[in-house]
Amino acid sequence: MLLRRATRALSLAAGETLESLTLDNGVTVASQNFGGGVAALSVSVAAGSRIETETTNGLCALISKAAVAEASPSIAALGGTLTSAVTRETTSYTATVLKEHAPAAAAILAEAVSTAPSAAAFAAARDDTLATMSPVPMSSAALMEDLHACAFLETQMGAPVLGTTASVSALSETDAVAVMASPAYSTMWVAAVGAPASEVSAPFAGIAAPTSDLVPASQVSPAVFTGSDIKMQYDSHDLARICFAYEFPALKSTHATAAKLLSFILAAPPQDATSLYEPFNSHCKLTRELAEQDALVACEPFYIPYSDTALFGLSLVTKDVRIEDCMWYSCNNLVRLCFDVSQSELDRAKLAFKAAIAKTYASPGNVAAAYASDLALIGRVVPPSELVARVSDLDLKDIKDTAYNFIHDNDHALAAVGPLHELPDYNWVRTASYNYHY
Repeated sequence: MLLRRATRALSLAAGETLESLTLDNGVTVASQNFGGGVAALSVSVAAGSRIETETTNGLCALISKAAVAEASPSIAALGGTLTSAVTRETTSYTATVLKEHAPAAAAILAEAVSTAPSAAAFAAARDDTLATMSPVPMSSAALMEDLHACAFLETQMGAPVLGTTASVSALSETDAVAVMASPAYSTMWVAAVGAPASEVSAPFAGIAAPTSDLVPASQVSPAVFTGSDIKMQYDSHDLARICFAYEFPALKSTHATAAKLLSFILAAPPQDATSLYEPFNSHCKLTRELAEQDALVACEPFYIPYSDTALFGLSLVTKDVRIEDCMWYSCNNLVRLCFDVSQSELDRAKLAFKAAIAKTYASPGNVAAAYASDLALIGRVVPPSELVARVSDLDLKDIKDTAYNFIHDNDHALAAVGPLHELPDYNWVRTASYNYHY
C-alpha cells in the first residue's frame, strides 16, 4: 500500500511543470505545484564546513542550530515545522506549512538565512553541541565523520561538520556575524513545492546581493582524496562498526547515475525502504552471504556526492568474531560489480531504486530538499521523471564500467571502531580491490 501511494505521488510530481527564475540579487527560485494542502520550502546556502577554517570549524552548524531555535516558534504558529541540515558544502532549511501560509513561511526563512542569530541563541546552540560531543563515535553516522577525515586527509573537506570541542568552545556570535557577511551566505537556492515562485520569491529578493564573486569551495579547499584508515580499538563495545569508501565521480559526471544504482545492486536497503529486505532471501548477493555467515547486523551502501567529488562505499555493523568474514564478502562483492553483475540483479536494483525515489517524492518536504540540493550541486532541478528515465536506460556495461573505473585496483579510506582484533590491515583491503578470480 505504501509503495502504491508513493508511486502515485511520484507520477503526480513528474506530471507537474517546474518553474525557475533568478532574482536580481542572484538567488535562484525553483517551484513546482503539488497535490494536497501542504507546501514546503527549502533554502540551501553555499556555506558548510568546507568554507570554514581550523579555528572556525563547526560555525555553520552552530548558526543553523541557533537559527532554527529562533525561527521554529514562528513556523509553529503557522501550524508548520522547520528543520535544518548542514553538510560540508551547504546549510539547508526546510519548512513545511499549509499552502496558504507559504508566503509567510518564505518571509521567516528569508530572515533566518540573512540575519545573524542573537547572542543568547548562539550560546545555547554552542552549549548544546558541546554537551552532545563524544570523542568516540558511537553510531555509524558519527563514524562517517572519521571516514571523511581519512578520505580527505589534512584538508578542510575532511573536517567534522559539527566541529571539534576545541573549535566550538572558542566560537562566539561575532564569528557568526562575520561569516554571514561573506559571499557564501548571500549565495542561495530556493525550492518551493506546492507554492508558485511568484508567491514566495519576494522576501528573498530583499536579501543583499554578494559584494564580491563567490570563490567555489572546491577552490578554497580542494577535495584531495588520500587512501588511509583509522582504527579505534574498544573491546568493551558489543559490536564493530566499519565504514570504508572509494573516491567516486560527482553528480555532473556521466557515471553519476550508475553510481547511484550501484548501492541497490550491492546490498538491500533497510527494511523500511523495501519489502525485499529479508536477509536470507534478499535479491542482493552481499546481503544473503553476510546473513548466511552470521556476519550481518547492518550493511548499508552509500553514495555521497559533492560539487567536485563523491564517496561510494559500505557502512557495516558486525560481531567481533565475524569481522574478517564480513570484510572478505564485502570486498569480494564490490569487485564483483566490475565483472559479474547479472541482468536479473540489474532489473531488481532498478525496481528498488524506483521504489526508494517514489518514497522520497511522496513528501513535499523531501521533494523541496532534493530540489534545493540539485540546484546547489548541479545548477538545476532534476525531476523524478528524469531520474527514473536515466536509471531505466542503464545497461550492464554502464554498471561494470563505473565500478571498474572507481573500485577496481583503487585506494580506499576506512574508519572503524569497536572490538577490531579481526579487522584486516589496509594492505589486505587494498589488495582485495583487485580480484584475480575474474
